[in-house]
Order: sequence, then structure tokens, then C-alpha cells
Amino acid sequence: MKIFKIEQPILRTVIAIVLGMLVLMMLPSVMMIISKNTDLFESFPMIEKTITHTSMLILSVLFILILNKGKLKEYGFTWNLNFPLAKVVMISLLFGFISSLTGQLFVNTKTVMPTDNFSLIELILYIWVWASICEEILTRGLIQGFLSPLKHIGVTLFKYRISLPVIVGAIFFGTMHFGLLIMDIDIYIVLNIVIFGIILGMIAGYHKEKTNSLVPAIIVHFCFNVGGSFIYIISLL
Repeated sequence: MKIFKIEQPILRTVIAIVLGMLVLMMLPSVMMIISKNTDLFESFPMIEKTITHTSMLILSVLFILILNKGKLKEYGFTWNLNFPLAKVVMISLLFGFISSLTGQLFVNTKTVMPTDNFSLIELILYIWVWASICEEILTRGLIQGFLSPLKHIGVTLFKYRISLPVIVGAIFFGTMHFGLLIMDIDIYIVLNIVIFGIILGMIAGYHKEKTNSLVPAIIVHFCFNVGGSFIYIISLL
């Protein structure tokens, strides 16, 4: 179809954002259908804590399959560790830790945090692992993958060339966390998450593009979440 051709970057970018928004807007509907028609949430509390990200993964993969005629490989579903793993892990942990430190500036006894009702095991399984996988499939898989024909467009930042697909995917990832505001989380904490989410997205997207694999992006996301949890873990200990 002509609208998907490389010659129309603005239209392709708009379509990518719309696709991402469709996934996010469909998540509450999925949760409502499940809660109204089943007793899964009552019988298995862990499902309620993972259903948002699980639905995100399913919808993202469904869109990718439709867009790419049943194939996933071109959207990053390949195994590739051909990147500086140790360096990326350290940088991701560091930025995650910095985000945690800056977030503490806005925390008080009345502050609601996104993971307040998560145990340490739940934090590891649901946030560090599962959320990292599902959110990367949406942002670096669906959105950045759809925009990959535009990777010749970009800017140079600190000697690194950052393409338009990486930038759009990173901004979408960061700004989608504004949804945390409906949980009554302090606006300054949300802004902190958004800003560092964009940084995370830039790092993850850069390495996803270099390797054409979601594996490095998921590792970046995982390490970022681990670094962002250091203070919480220390408080538990």
C-alpha cells in the first residue's frame, strides 16, 4: 500500500503512534471484559497484576503479524548478543539508579508509588522481567519496527547517530507513563519516570536498531528497572 512507503515519513510516523495508542487504549477494555466475565482476578491475584502487560504483548504481536504478513523476524524477534553487553548493563544500571535517586526528591510519607503493593518477588517477576519484555515488544518491536524504513533519518547525539525510529519509540515509551497519573501518583514523580523513560528508550532503541533484535533492548530495560529499584531493595533490607 502506498501509505506505508518510505517516501512518506510523516504519515508513517503518525500511523506508528496511532498503532501504539490503539494498543494502550484497548488494554482497559481487555481487563474489563475479563473481570466482568470471569473470576480470574479473584482466583489468581497475580493475573490482575500482569494482565495489562500480557494484553500489551498479545495486541502488539497481533498488530505486527498483520502488518508483516505473519512474520516477526523483521520486527526484532531474533536472538542477537552482538553488542557490548557489559558496558550496556553498567550504563543501564547507572541510569536506573540515578532515576531512583532523583525520584526520591519528591517522595514523602503520603506519596503513592507505582510498586507500593508489590512484594520483592513480584517486583522481580512482574516489573523487572515481564514488564521489560512486554513494553519492549510494543515500543521497540511494533513502533520502532514499523518505522525502521525511516532509519536513514536521524541526528547525531554525543557522537552516536540516533535515528527517527529510535527517537519516536523512546518518546512514546516515556510519555506513555503519563498514564500513571490516574493512580494518583505525584506529577513530579511521573515526570521523572517519563524523562528517564525516554533516556531508557534511546539506549534500548539504539541497540535494537544496531542488532535488529529485541534481546539487547529487553536487557537494557531489565537493568534499568533493577537500577531503579536499588533504594527500594535497600529499604526492604
